[in-house]
Amino acid sequence: MKLDASTALVVIDVQNAIDDARWEGKNNPDYISRVQDLLSIWRGRGWPVFHVKHNSKDPDSPYHAGGEGNDFKDQAAPRPGEIVIEKETNCAFINTGLGSMLRMEGADKLLVCGVVTQHSVDATVRHAASLGFETYLMSDACTATPVTDANGVLREAADVHAMVLGILDGEYCLVMSMQDIFAAI
Repeated sequence: MKLDASTALVVIDVQNAIDDARWEGKNNPDYISRVQDLLSIWRGRGWPVFHVKHNSKDPDSPYHAGGEGNDFKDQAAPRPGEIVIEKETNCAFINTGLGSMLRMEGADKLLVCGVVTQHSVDATVRHAASLGFETYLMSDACTATPVTDANGVLREAADVHAMVLGILDGEYCLVMSMQDIFAAI
């Protein structure tokens, strides 16, 4: 595996909304630093960067379009010339044109990072694989939140994160860490 200029970095939903109290208990508190590291690498090499922004229609959502949580986190804000994809669903490909924009940029490989692992990250990775993109998921540049399962058992964010990564790895993507990235570029 080799990451190169045909690998687009796709940063999903790194917006102020993730700091809302309803998302308490997140795992991987350093995810934003890893996102910054990836942005620095991709920007330094002039490789394609795509920022995905969730614009919820639900007025009670911290991601509600126009709400204060809707803005990108300063640490991962797009720079001029970087493409911003605005979505209203969990998947960054649904009703957005992301697939065709990636192809126009010459990207046939994706490195995905962002929030929330079990929501938009999962949905986007699955869809990317279905569209034929060679997809990589950056484990330490994502964060999950606690989930109450179908049996009423509260699952900690670290367990949710590990389970989702385990399900996706090898079937929909290759899960990587920052160390793997350094070996692949």
